[in-house]
Amino acid sequence: MVQGQRDNPDGRERLVRTAFVLFAEKGFDSVTVRDIAAASSVSVGLINHHFGSKDGLREAVDEFFIAQFEDAITGAATQELSTTLDPAEVIDAWIERHADDWPTIVAYFRRALLEESDWGFSLFQRFYGFVQATVMRMDAAGQIAPDVDRLWLPFLMMYLEIGTMVFDPYIKRVLGRSGYDRDLWQRRHRAYMSLIRRGTAGRRAAD
Repeated sequence: MVQGQRDNPDGRERLVRTAFVLFAEKGFDSVTVRDIAAASSVSVGLINHHFGSKDGLREAVDEFFIAQFEDAITGAATQELSTTLDPAEVIDAWIERHADDWPTIVAYFRRALLEESDWGFSLFQRFYGFVQATVMRMDAAGQIAPDVDRLWLPFLMMYLEIGTMVFDPYIKRVLGRSGYDRDLWQRRHRAYMSLIRRGTAGRRAAD
């Protein structure tokens, strides 16, 4: 179940959530409007009514995806900057909010990126936008050392997260389970945070 899903979502919401899962599993081109309508238990006409076309539905799914993903990234970052919580506690709370939804979120983003289409570029660009905004907030709070390359820091942060998404099928083969199993997820994000903070932190953050 995707975060915030009601017990009886309306037809529009059900179409978005169903298309989200199907696009993640099969890719946009491999899913038909009839597939989506059948899996949603609605008529094909309802897709045209709400979205105008399959492309219109994908735009709505992308908005839904970005909302989930942006909360996962910026929610934790905001907590880090505005509270005195231990970073490990912030990570644990971040994972708890998204653990159930994350496999579909990851699959959707991985599928979009690997297709190397306008769909993937659009999502990548939006992801870059809010990671860059997070870096700017960190910078304004004095949490980034003067000699850190501001151009490449957002991409470094993206590489860490997207790399895990892309390589997770291989991580499963090496470790015997997904990098998104909760204990491995927590351990990985602590390692990522330590790498970024120790490598980029200014004096105020280090203190």
